[in-house]
Amino acid sequence: MNLLEVVEKFPDQQACITHLEELRWNGNPLCPYCDSERVKKRNETKHNRIGLWTCRNCEASFKAIQDTIFHGTHIELKKWFMAIALIVNAKKSMSSYQLARDLSLNQKTAWYIMSCIRVEMARDKVLLQGVVEADETYIGTITQELKEQNKRGRGTVKTPIMGVVQRGGKVAAQVATDLKGETLLEFIRGYVDIENSELITDEYKAYNVVGKHMKHSVINHQEEYVNGDIHTNTIEGFWALLKRAWKGSHHHYSREYTPLYVAEACYKYNYRNENMFDKFLKQAMQF
Repeated sequence: MNLLEVVEKFPDQQACITHLEELRWNGNPLCPYCDSERVKKRNETKHNRIGLWTCRNCEASFKAIQDTIFHGTHIELKKWFMAIALIVNAKKSMSSYQLARDLSLNQKTAWYIMSCIRVEMARDKVLLQGVVEADETYIGTITQELKEQNKRGRGTVKTPIMGVVQRGGKVAAQVATDLKGETLLEFIRGYVDIENSELITDEYKAYNVVGKHMKHSVINHQEEYVNGDIHTNTIEGFWALLKRAWKGSHHHYSREYTPLYVAEACYKYNYRNENMFDKFLKQAMQF
């Protein structure tokens, strides 16, 4: 769903809250505090009270956005919906300054919205199987103080990212504390059905630890990049998308927030053939 469609479908606070109520309760509202069905919608006209409910059992007041990324927000939901549409449709991501300009927000508010959206994206979990490719890459800039100690390749002081992708399927990636064999094995176990999968990697020796637990094929990049079906082109294509977002929109990731930017890239890759706006809202309202 693009920005124009979102604006037309959700023109005001009432339309937005009605949609979120349907996603959360599907016509059967429950109190989030006591799970009682004895609830009543209050007839409120003030903007910040639209969608307010009262529980007749525990007498609590609540909204459908309770405990979601929208909880307690003073920003109108229409702008949240517009922000989601802009972000999921931005292939190379976008900066908080750009979002602030597009939605007439200040930069800190735009950054807060984007962070909440990325945190929700990071909740998404995948399990890969079949032919999967694993690789690692590095993101970040080199400060003047670190230039002298920085090395090329795996000796760099940039932030290491490890990833695995299913051929024709989804991807998983996360920031790594190190790139030792046991670390890679733990990561791959968390995202891959190792009993029903074949792992393809480059010649990096740490992957030999993983190869003891599943079928493992290696492409030696010092000699060739493709040998029949043995290659890591798919995961390298994903790295290219991740780095375009960093270079084209953000230019700098602090190590603290790098996992959220990686999660955003994974989410967009995994649901690139779906209505990502609808998918995101359904996920955000699931409990």
